[in-house]
Amino acid sequence: MPDLPVLVRLAAGPRRHKTVEDMSNALRDAAMKLSSPVRTEREAGEAILIAARNDAVPALLAVLDFAVRQPPGTLPFSPVARAALLIGAMGAREAVPTLCRVARSGRIAKDDGAFVARALAELLDGRDAFDDDVRNALEALSTSTDIYTRAFAAEAFGALGDQRSRSRVQALAEDKEPWVKDKAHAVLRKLVDASAAAAADSFSFADFAALAQAANDEGGALKPWLDDLDDSRRPVRDNAINELVKAGRPAVPWLLKKLNQPSPRARIGAATALGRLQPPEAAAALLIAASSAGSSNDDRELRPVALRALANCLTGAEEGLAGSILPLARDQDRFTRAAALLCLGRLSDRRGMKAVVAAILEDDPFVVESAAVALSEGVREEDTELVRPLLVALAKRPTPKPAVKEAILIALSRIAIDAPALRVRARHRVRREVFGPTSSTRKAAVVLLERMYDDVDPPPLSVVDDVMSRLQDDHPEVRVCAASFIARHLEPGFSGAPRRLQQALNRGERTVSLLALEALRRHDTEASKDVLEGATKNADDVVAGRARELLENFVPSTAAWAFVPRTLTTTPTTQPGLAEGQRPRRVRVASDGDVVEAKDGPVAPTPIVTTTVVPTRRSEGDDEGPAIGDVVGAARDG
Repeated sequence: MPDLPVLVRLAAGPRRHKTVEDMSNALRDAAMKLSSPVRTEREAGEAILIAARNDAVPALLAVLDFAVRQPPGTLPFSPVARAALLIGAMGAREAVPTLCRVARSGRIAKDDGAFVARALAELLDGRDAFDDDVRNALEALSTSTDIYTRAFAAEAFGALGDQRSRSRVQALAEDKEPWVKDKAHAVLRKLVDASAAAAADSFSFADFAALAQAANDEGGALKPWLDDLDDSRRPVRDNAINELVKAGRPAVPWLLKKLNQPSPRARIGAATALGRLQPPEAAAALLIAASSAGSSNDDRELRPVALRALANCLTGAEEGLAGSILPLARDQDRFTRAAALLCLGRLSDRRGMKAVVAAILEDDPFVVESAAVALSEGVREEDTELVRPLLVALAKRPTPKPAVKEAILIALSRIAIDAPALRVRARHRVRREVFGPTSSTRKAAVVLLERMYDDVDPPPLSVVDDVMSRLQDDHPEVRVCAASFIARHLEPGFSGAPRRLQQALNRGERTVSLLALEALRRHDTEASKDVLEGATKNADDVVAGRARELLENFVPSTAAWAFVPRTLTTTPTTQPGLAEGQRPRRVRVASDGDVVEAKDGPVAPTPIVTTTVVPTRRSEGDDEGPAIGDVVGAARDG
């Protein structure tokens, strides 16, 4: 039997053990019998060690250390499994350093790893959470090819109980082996229960808070999470990012330092955390990381992540960045292009808007959506050259997603569209979105149309009718926007308006009701006055008070619109059916060559209209009266 080296130092702990020199020959021989190829000898040695209880710990530690120093296959039988099992059963915490060395040695058999992991799971507790040797040993065991080793490694991580260990257990909970997953989930449930119990214990919580504060005062408290950014397991990295984001501003300098290190995985984690923290000072470092990424898979993943983080960090005041981002907007990778477009939309430099406009017409819906968001955020009042591409994108087939439509409408609402032809085109394209599939689209369309008309250039009656139908929309914000449009653009005497405004009042929504009252006053008819008088009894005192204010000195001067049969008058200077003092309806005028919409134009100076009656064939039994196409009017200058 080979001589055992002097390893009493490995057994240092709260209890005093015998050295190898005074260790009894029986315990020494018993420990070595654990490596015997004969089963009866192994069982006899184990019985002696069990009887000696804690006095056998030094011998067990010695044989463990001896076993891992032997070349593979030298010993007839590995004593590691039985020795680790006995140590765990004895609760010998002084054996933890030796077990960690055994786990990290890489020279133990696959079957032995499960027993070492089990022993550590029985011996470890929260005091070992900050021991790097322990953590490195468990990391090695958790990546073993043996399912039992990984399962017991999950239990050992759970025994540590800290947040970093919890993320390791979460990674094992996604193991491909169902048995390992079940064990890891069981550990996670225990950790949840333990956390709840700790939260209920005010003393323990305060003690933990004091320890955490002391660690922060000493500095370096973020180092474990920064190290985890380079971990190969996704749950571990995600947990580290969450913890660094929780740390807030103090983590920014460390994340910037990590962003400049060569590990792509750590750089991706640092960029993700910076994007969530949004520090403006990180813009330059993130741009460098995005523009200097390599060609590996991790490097390719870094570029769009860094660009999206950069977009979150931009304030709009940065200058000189567009030149470096523009080439990335033409990158082959769709995620890189989309992220670069977001950056360009948030820069004050206008050079990037052409790239954004070009991207809005791409076939890739992901890139188009990012371009639309960039336009809605970056468009300016003077960007009239963007109107046509935006309108083309709005009418594109297949129909853009609702979010893209909303972004385009928001972008259009920010541009001053003064050119008559362009304004007509915009009105035509936007009108159909009043009946869009989502409330956001309908709301944006109504708001935009309200801005595109005024008293000098009022909306067509059909547009007013379309928007008025939105007073009964399912979404309250759409109803408010529709009421605002009607209060501003309702034509006096508009047929059926009082009844529909009464329905809006009946909903009992204060904002809509107040706007409906303004529209009723604008309608300027006896019918609208009747509705206003009824509103003075509204249950909402604010609405009732406003109705009384609008009724003061209110004398309707407009008749409700009604069908008037055509006559053969040659100069319609008055309109039949109007009472004295009432305003006539608007009169259409001949075109002067300007581009106008198919709606009423401004009143012209007293045109002379000649009317020609065109006979039409009627079937027997038809009622007398005008038919469509019976009358052709020709206008000429007076």
